[in-house]
Amino acid sequence: MGLKHLFATLAVDATHVLIVQAPGAWRTRVAVEHEVARRGWRLAIVAADADALVVAGTAGSRLSQQIESVWDQLPGPRSRITVTDGADPVAVRRNLEAVKAHLLDTDRQVRDAHERRGFDPDDMSGSGDMDMGGGDDMDMGDDMDMDMDMSPSGIPLAEGEQDRDGLEMDVLHVSLGPVLPFWPAGLVLRATLQGDVVVAAEADVLDDNDRSPGRPGPTQRAALRCDQVAGVLALAGWADGYTAAVRVRDALITGSAAASATDLLDGLEHRIRRRWLLRWSLRGIGDLRRADQLEDALRAHSGDVYDRLLGLIDGARSDLAGIERPVLPFLELLHVAERLVVGLDLATARLVVASLGIDTATMSAAASNGPQDAVRG
Repeated sequence: MGLKHLFATLAVDATHVLIVQAPGAWRTRVAVEHEVARRGWRLAIVAADADALVVAGTAGSRLSQQIESVWDQLPGPRSRITVTDGADPVAVRRNLEAVKAHLLDTDRQVRDAHERRGFDPDDMSGSGDMDMGGGDDMDMGDDMDMDMDMSPSGIPLAEGEQDRDGLEMDVLHVSLGPVLPFWPAGLVLRATLQGDVVVAAEADVLDDNDRSPGRPGPTQRAALRCDQVAGVLALAGWADGYTAAVRVRDALITGSAAASATDLLDGLEHRIRRRWLLRWSLRGIGDLRRADQLEDALRAHSGDVYDRLLGLIDGARSDLAGIERPVLPFLELLHVAERLVVGLDLATARLVVASLGIDTATMSAAASNGPQDAVRG
C-alpha cells in the first residue's frame, strides 16, 4: 500500500491541467496558471492530455454544456473544479490542493471509472462487468448503424462539394473553441474546410445574455492587452517572447512596476521588432487593407497579424496614458474575424483571431440577440 501511494504521489506531481476560462475571468485564469507553475505542474493543450479540468470563472449554460463534453474526454484518474474566487492566490492554491486530493483518492477514482462505463459501483463481480460490457457494445453498434454520417470516433465525415475550379473536394465542418488555449473565452468559430483551407466561417459567442459587462481600469486593460500579446507570440512559436509578454502582464496586474510600466512596454516592443523571423512569419497574414476601413475604430485592427501585434502594445500604452481610443462594435469585430480567416488553414486562423484582441466580456448589449444575425460577410 505504501509503494502504491508513493507512485500515485509521484504521478500527481506531474499533473496536467486544462483550464477553461469563462468570459471576463482572465485574471482568475492567470492566477490558476501561476499556481500550476508554482507546483511544477503542466498546462494541458487538449483534454486527452489532461488530468484535471479547472474552470476559471462562472460559465453560462451553453459554455457549461461544452465543458461537460470536454470533461467526458478526460482519461482517468481525473479531477474537476471551478474557481470563482477571482485572482486571490490563497483561494486558488486551496482549490488546486483539492485537485491533488481528488487524484489521490482511490475510492473516488474507482467510483468515477465505474460511473463512466455505466457500471453499478456496488457490483464488483467479474460476471456483472462482462454482461454490462457486452450490452454496451451492442448499443454502440446500433447507434453506428443508425448514424452513418459519423466516423467510429464520433467525428463528422467529410462531404463532397465543388471548389472554384469545378473539381470535387472533401468539405468538412469544424468548430474552433470555446475550449482552446490562447482563444477568446466563450467564442466559437464554425468553419467550413475544403481540404485544409477555410472557405467559410461563422462566429458565435456562447451565453452572451448571461454576461455582466464591466469595464476594467486603465492598468488592467493594459495588462489584458499584454495577455493577448502573449497569446499571439505563443501561437507563433516564440517561447521567449511569450515569457517576456507574460512578465510585463504580471507586473501590470500586481502594480509592482507602475512607475516603469511604459518602459516595460517599450522593451517588449523592442524585442518584438528585433525578431526578424517573427516579422517575416507574420507579415501578410490576415491583412485588413485600408480600403476595408469603414470607420476610425478599425484603425486599431488594420494591417496584418504583425501590425496588430504591435497595435496591441500601442493600445496598452494608450490605456496607461488615459487616452480613449475608438472601439469597434463587438459584432463588427466578429464580422472582421469571419472575413479574415477565409483562405487560411486552422493554425493560421487561430493566429488571426488572437491578433484581433477580442474580449468577449466587453460584448455590447446590442449583441444580445446573438452574432449570427449581424455578422454576415
